[in-house]
Formats: sequence, structure tokens, C-alpha cells
Amino acid sequence: MKVLVIQQKMIGDVLISSILCENIKKWNSSSRIDFIANRKTLPILQNNPNINKVVVFEDYFKKDKISLFKFLINQQNKKYDIIIDAYGKTESILTCFFTPAKIKIGFKKWYSKWFYTKSISRIKTRTKNDLQLTIINRIELLKPIIGEKFDYIIKPKIYIGKKEKKLSSEKFMNIKLPIVMISLIGSSKLKTYPLNEMSELLNYITKNYQFKLILNYMKEQENEAKSLINLINSQTKNSILDITPNNLRDYICIVSQCNAIIGNEGGAINIAKALNLPSFSIFSPQIDPSGWINPSSNEVGVHIMNYEKSFRNFKLSKREILKWYKRLKFEYFKDELTSFLNQLE
Repeated sequence: MKVLVIQQKMIGDVLISSILCENIKKWNSSSRIDFIANRKTLPILQNNPNINKVVVFEDYFKKDKISLFKFLINQQNKKYDIIIDAYGKTESILTCFFTPAKIKIGFKKWYSKWFYTKSISRIKTRTKNDLQLTIINRIELLKPIIGEKFDYIIKPKIYIGKKEKKLSSEKFMNIKLPIVMISLIGSSKLKTYPLNEMSELLNYITKNYQFKLILNYMKEQENEAKSLINLINSQTKNSILDITPNNLRDYICIVSQCNAIIGNEGGAINIAKALNLPSFSIFSPQIDPSGWINPSSNEVGVHIMNYEKSFRNFKLSKREILKWYKRLKFEYFKDELTSFLNQLE
């Protein structure tokens, strides 16, 4: 049986969608699984034994229609038994349309019947103590082929090679204190907790706990990182290790050696959770936490809706997102952070 899974981006979504592959392999160990993803997300899938081949969907295909057409024609020459489109955007729908398969599964939209043999309605509300919605809905995509009565794997994994583990562990050989990764800057300004509040959070950690910190941010976010560093006190600066991940795979290896992660919710935190690290996530006002967190003492998330009763809607303008972010004061969730940090000592 040959299966194609499509989830082009983002980092967290590609990671979550990898459970489709693991469950299919568990259900049918002889199946061959290809996975279409953007180049930037490939480190997430590296070494994954449940994926036979990763097919790269280049970012420039969106603008370069000739290259996109060549990609689609190439797909037309392939043949699968099953296609699962977890992405559900124009490019993946076209890929699904051009690629031959007996069964094509995707999320239900008004036009989906023209492209999929089976359209799945998204579950939009999570009941208490249920799984995060992103995982629930991925499992729904599998039910038409695997069925309801199956012991589904519900947590994604990241696979680190022996050499990678050895090299990353050597960086921390002489550090005896707990190490906390800080997801310092989000993927955009609209997913970044205000720097003045983040600086208070970091100062609080180093004042009350003997922890070492690693600041994670992308190279293009260096100016914002420097702005934050200018806001923190000398004690906090002295607690920061001179280790900054150079790329996504480097981050994966480094965070695997940490004791926990704290900061802006996003791909960095989802990776850490897949590596079984305790996590404390600060959600952007526009993000519904029910889709991305399974609340527990080891998986904590805070959102403005938990503290401001007037918050009603996740569909916000840029201006509204920034306004709600500013209202999410560190003092609001200091007690939750304290409880989280206490278990790390």
C-alpha cells in the first residue's frame, strides 16, 4: 500500500501531521509513505522511520507558476492508493487533484467534493480533558481507512540520531544547573509577547531560581533579541548561556538537552513537547489554545482570555492583537509560572 501525506507547513503542523505516518505504519507496517512538505520544515521529519520519502514543495512554487506546473505534472506520473491532504490549501488541493489515487481524504470545504473522495468535517470544540484539536482532527483524517476501533498514537515524535545526541550533550557537560530554553521571539510580531513583559518574566526567573537560560530566536530577529537583552538586569544576563541555535535542526538537538521550555507558543514549543520537555506557553491573542495544548502540570498555557472576561473572539485585526497582548501582564500569570518552575528544581 502506497500513501501520500500532504502538510507543507508550518513547523508545528508538519510535526503534528507526522502522527498520520506513524499510525499508518502501526496499522500496516508494509505500507510505503511519502510526505510532501516545504524545505524549511524538513528538519522536523529528519530520521523519521515512518516516512519512506520526503517530497519537497518549494516556497517559490507559489509565485513561479511554471515550476508549480512542472511539479504537478511530475505528480501526475506517480500513483498512490491513498492521499491524505492535511494542509487543505490551494497548492495541496491541486497536488491532490493531479496525483492519481483511489482514495483521497481531506478536510471538508464547500468545494472539497470535487477533489476528495472523502471529506472530513473538522471538530471545532474540545470537551474537557480531551486532546488538543489539532491532534483530534488529524486522527479524524485516518478513521475512513483505519476505523474507530484502533489504538491511535496521539503524540508526535522527533527523531535525533546518536551522533547528534552525542555532539549536543557535549555542549552541556560542565553545566550542573537546570537549563531552560526561552522561546524569545515568535514567528512574527503578532505572535510575540511584548518585550517589556518578557523581560520581567526573565528577571523573575533568575531572581528566584538557579537556572541557566538559552535564548532561541532566528537570525533575522537579532535586533529584537538585542532590544530585550537591553531591558533585562545584569543577574539575568549572567544566567544566559552563550549558546544560540544556528538553524532548526541545531535547535532540536540543543533543546533536547534542556529541562524545560518557556515563552512564545509556536513551533519551538511544539518541538520541545515532542521531545517530552515540560512547557509553559504564552499564546498570541489570535490563537485558540484548545488547538495546541493538552493542559497538565507539565504542559501549561496562558492566554489573555483566562484573565480578561471581555475577550470574546480569536478573529482579531492586527491592531486588536497588539492591544490584547499589551493587556496580558506578567503579573496575571506569575503564580502559574511559579508553580511550573517549582517542579523543575
